[in-house]
Amino acid sequence: MWSLPVSLLLATISVLGFSATTQAAVQDEEQVVLNAPHRQPISPGPRFTCRQQSPELCDAGSQHWTGTVNISSEKSMFFCAFCSGPFVMQHALCAAIPVSLTYVVGYYESRDSPETDPVLLWMSGGPGATSELGQFKGIGPCAVNEDGNSTRRLEFSWIDHANVVFIDQPVGVGFSQISDRNQIATNLHDGARDVYTFLSTFTKEVFPELANRTWHITGESMGGHYVTSYTEYILKQEAERALQGLDIGIHIDSAIIVDGYIDGAYQYTGYYDFFCEDWRADGRLYPLMNATACQEMGEAVAACEEKGAMCRDSYDVDVCAWAMQSCGQTVGKHFTDGVKPGGWNPYDSRFKCQEPPLCSNFSTDETIVFLNQPWVQEQLGFPNYTFQLIDFDTNRRWDAAGNLNLPVTRELTWLLDNSDVRVLFFNGNNDIIINTPGQMRLLDAQPWKGQAHFRSLRYQDWFYTNGKLDQGGGGKKGGTWKGGERLKIYTVDEAGHFSAMNQSEALGVVVADWLRK
Repeated sequence: MWSLPVSLLLATISVLGFSATTQAAVQDEEQVVLNAPHRQPISPGPRFTCRQQSPELCDAGSQHWTGTVNISSEKSMFFCAFCSGPFVMQHALCAAIPVSLTYVVGYYESRDSPETDPVLLWMSGGPGATSELGQFKGIGPCAVNEDGNSTRRLEFSWIDHANVVFIDQPVGVGFSQISDRNQIATNLHDGARDVYTFLSTFTKEVFPELANRTWHITGESMGGHYVTSYTEYILKQEAERALQGLDIGIHIDSAIIVDGYIDGAYQYTGYYDFFCEDWRADGRLYPLMNATACQEMGEAVAACEEKGAMCRDSYDVDVCAWAMQSCGQTVGKHFTDGVKPGGWNPYDSRFKCQEPPLCSNFSTDETIVFLNQPWVQEQLGFPNYTFQLIDFDTNRRWDAAGNLNLPVTRELTWLLDNSDVRVLFFNGNNDIIINTPGQMRLLDAQPWKGQAHFRSLRYQDWFYTNGKLDQGGGGKKGGTWKGGERLKIYTVDEAGHFSAMNQSEALGVVVADWLRK
């Protein structure tokens, strides 16, 4: 039986992050040499490339650019960007420079007021999930049609109220390129360094008009690790620049974490609540497992909590691997044994698993077909490219380095206690792998100066109507929430691991309100 550690499930399904590493199911050997045809050295030339895209690729309702930023002589990061509204930006550099390969990105202008709206940076999970998951199966303005050869505009998107930048990272994932795959970042520090280099070039050279905008760092699944750790790194780098009398170019206002992986131990103990308790207190049917399974899981919770604390105290790779393995073999056993064809779907309890580890058709669906269409790749500047939504080779490398089991609770504490960055969590109530009761346990126990107050708060229902939060409770119920100015969590009804896709209107309403604060 293949194992299913929380930290390893993060590179599978979404812009999220699930890691299919240790699992025997980490698929075929062909995936290990995923981008082998594209290992050539990054060609010297401009530090970045940029091209404005046509509505044929995505009729976003706003302007849209894709391009690359050279992180080093061996690394290039891809981006895709959208901006809001009818604002027409005459970007001479974008018009003049032919696309080449690097850190790839997409940049979409806001549909509202691109000249003044803030900028969101989106990172998908994994490690190894591409930002195209977020663009077409998350917060983006378009989805791929069933024919796999065209897209349609979505009514609700996060570009309704912000300019959004999608990046493929770590470099080597998706359209982002690296000349030597042995140099792929396999830890948060190296990943953060590359993203900071990208943002510095992006705001100073590619789109200098964004240099003084407010930024929000966002991500999904393993993106919980990226958002938390990278935000801390960027803030510290910018603080160092300020001490040296240099300009600060990246002004981060908040971190937004969607079904995000922060600490695996809390997800394991959350399994017990999810399957055996009425954790939502809404009268739903429970338990979802038999009495024997629930008893065994409940009896193992205290030991898992103790080992999780040892991991958090030490931040030691071996200690954390031991702790997560122990929790998985005890509290997690009955769930992971049930992840099989026709059994539990880790990413959405409303559906049965098709085939582990992804339990869905992500590797063959219309989005992957679309992104491998010759005309699409020609427009993006990547002809004859073998594109994968999830890079299992990168995922395996992170697992081999031992970094998938480490939490980011220290980094979260630092953000809350040593910066002004606000932190917003979303969590789909049908997500099992990053389950809501586990996130509730995590945030109540999270050490920071506001912990006592946060923990004392009670969850309340939240509602929305006509694109706005409804404080009177007369609209559609979205889920429950609690929090204050610095830290909030919104749980989302009828949503799995891809809550941003499952309930795009509901999450969009909350994000719009959050950005206005």
